[in-house]
Amino acid sequence: MNKYIPTIVVLIIYSGLISSCEQLSKPNAEVTIYEKTDVYVKKMRDSLDIVGLNYCVLIDGKVMHKKAMGFANLEHQVPMTQDKLFAVASMSKLFSSTALHQLLMDHNRSVDETVGAFLPERKDLPESWRVLTLENLLSHNSGIPDQIDYQIYLAPESEEVVIDALKDKPFTSPPGETTKYNATGFMLVGMIIEALAGQDFETYMQKEYFDQFDLAKANYGGFKKVVPNRVKSYRMVGENLEMFPLNYSPPMYAAAGLNINMDELIVWTQAVLDEKIVNKETLSYIWTPVILNNGKPGYFGLGWETYELDNGIWMTGHGGAGISSIRHYWKENTQETVTVILLTNGAKNWVNSPDDVNMGIANYFIPGIVD
Repeated sequence: MNKYIPTIVVLIIYSGLISSCEQLSKPNAEVTIYEKTDVYVKKMRDSLDIVGLNYCVLIDGKVMHKKAMGFANLEHQVPMTQDKLFAVASMSKLFSSTALHQLLMDHNRSVDETVGAFLPERKDLPESWRVLTLENLLSHNSGIPDQIDYQIYLAPESEEVVIDALKDKPFTSPPGETTKYNATGFMLVGMIIEALAGQDFETYMQKEYFDQFDLAKANYGGFKKVVPNRVKSYRMVGENLEMFPLNYSPPMYAAAGLNINMDELIVWTQAVLDEKIVNKETLSYIWTPVILNNGKPGYFGLGWETYELDNGIWMTGHGGAGISSIRHYWKENTQETVTVILLTNGAKNWVNSPDDVNMGIANYFIPGIVD
């Protein structure tokens, strides 16, 4: 009986190979393309030495593929899984700015109104700040003194501390002159959200969005907060890989501070795309680049990074701390859209940025996004 075992094994292997070949040869582009994106992402993970990542591809708002790679905690060699929470940093701005547009519709207010009109009780704001429009803040073209430039990072004790430190500082440029990413502007956005909502930012977001869409794990807080199942983030400092202290406090939660896992981020993204927060016309408005004083578009819409790529392809979304990226792509005159979410906890070598990797993934579905 033993003499037949090799033959049986060969037949089993051969049968398996035939089955595999038949599967790969089937005219199923989805299977093949996602295998290609996995290979691409693994290649980029290896070349950039990304510690760990989750990525997801949505076609026309539907989840088509998800994958986890690497480590959630490098010291303890904890494998990355899809249920891990990430500190998504400035990607938080997408949540807050979209919520703001819903509040504006509810209160029949406009982004053309000034900071002073939204915050009449804040007598501590300089007049040069009060005359800025909400559009200036959302599109990062206000020129307001940026707290980061003065080493006031994203965990200040209070809004008053930031205002007092910057009230006499010069603008970096006239309002509407140029696009310059600005944390102070989004602190003011958070204050306006609280004024319209009639409650503090965190409470409002919990009630109206996290509870509403069953985002049970999502929360706000910096690296000092104990957040169950959150990955540890890393960055290179000189020649050494160190912990990335992504620290935030409540005055800056509209700008950064959200912790969320991939599945809940997908739920929120689908809610946006399915017009459950704002309607299609408002989304189109938000996703249109704001025109600068010179008549040219900046690279932000109203809270979302937005610009036209080559070949009539458009992109909107946001990055997070230079280690993560969410981008939604569409081509003019077509109905097809692709959304790519890439969450990482850092890398040793960002010679290609997370946005670059994101675009590389999307290029498999809308060729022409990258050369």
